[in-house]
Amino acid sequence: MSKTSRFLADGLFVLAAGLVANTLLGPRFTGTIQYHYGETLTNQGIAVDAVAVFAAVPIAVAAALLSLRGHVAGPVLAFIPATFTAYMAPQYLVGPDYLGLAGNNEQFFVLHLGLLILSVTLILTAWASIDRNRLLPATRRSDVRRSWTLLGVAGFIALGRWMPSILDLMSGQPSIPDYLDNPTSVMLIGTLDLGLVVPAAAAAAFGLRAGTRWARTAAYGVIGWFALTPASVAVMNITMQINDDPMATMAATVLFTTAALIFTAGAALLYRPLFISTRQPPAGSGASNHTESTREHATTATKS
Repeated sequence: MSKTSRFLADGLFVLAAGLVANTLLGPRFTGTIQYHYGETLTNQGIAVDAVAVFAAVPIAVAAALLSLRGHVAGPVLAFIPATFTAYMAPQYLVGPDYLGLAGNNEQFFVLHLGLLILSVTLILTAWASIDRNRLLPATRRSDVRRSWTLLGVAGFIALGRWMPSILDLMSGQPSIPDYLDNPTSVMLIGTLDLGLVVPAAAAAAFGLRAGTRWARTAAYGVIGWFALTPASVAVMNITMQINDDPMATMAATVLFTTAALIFTAGAALLYRPLFISTRQPPAGSGASNHTESTREHATTATKS
């Protein structure tokens, strides 16, 4: 086991512990952390904590154990909890209305900053740990299929999720309820989605179509993001419905729940080849050389 794999596994265990601690300290359990949020964002924060504990944490532990075993899926699976945390942590840090609403989450700045730094570090470490020669599937057809999936994700986020909001903001008199409730949070999420996620998805898609070596790794990174993040948005809307949040709408709940089911199921299908162990070892490996030697021996014997 390499030092990088060990570092990745240890980091994933720490990330899992940090997410559990943040949830236990949050408003759903002990209430030690009181975010400068209104009712809607508080409900959304509770939903994010639930996804963190019941989805991101188990996946982080699984990725850590697989990395310790040297399984190809370990570092790839690490993208899921790492990208989820890297996307959510800035919302803990920047999203609250510090001057307008009561709370104390600034006292936990170090915890949330630590989660952000750790998650970004794990993304980079996972990228460096991936053995591209062992990634499955590795066919031109699968690359093209994944590129269309990534472009579909980018289009849904840019056009379906944000285009109405952008047009509303450009009108000069924004009327979107989310923006009126907490403009900083809305602008932050828009920046993350349109400034990072959409360009990353598009770059990975075009890289796959061009046949670049890095594109498969980048595609798994983006797939890791949409494995959990859309699900967390769906859980947010469901939580708002359950708690009779005045900003909850059935249309949004149905839309984001449907999108979450599609994205999460798609991510599961795209990750599935990582657990298929039937691929031949990469060229140059001992097993490959042994196979080639056996074939040559058989051919010689036949000629004799």
